[in-house]
Amino acid sequence: MLMTPPRSTREWAVGVISTVVTGIGGGATAVQYSRLQEWVDSVTGLVALGGLIFGCGLPSWPIVRWVFNFIEKNRDAGIDEVAKETKKVL
Repeated sequence: MLMTPPRSTREWAVGVISTVVTGIGGGATAVQYSRLQEWVDSVTGLVALGGLIFGCGLPSWPIVRWVFNFIEKNRDAGIDEVAKETKKVL
């Protein structure tokens, strides 16, 4: 995340917000799926859960950056060109 700093404050804010939201949602899903709720009974377990939640949020940072780069690259393109480019990428 520090190796490729955002170009603007808006991009940084969206990246941080999406990372936090994905960490909370993805972390909660991972905790529920793995049945790790009993880890909250100890300090060490809480630290481990915090690391898990942090780790679940990290993938959203590059995804947001890729989306910003795609939008910037196709800023002046028409909807048909964007659709073709998206289809080609996927």
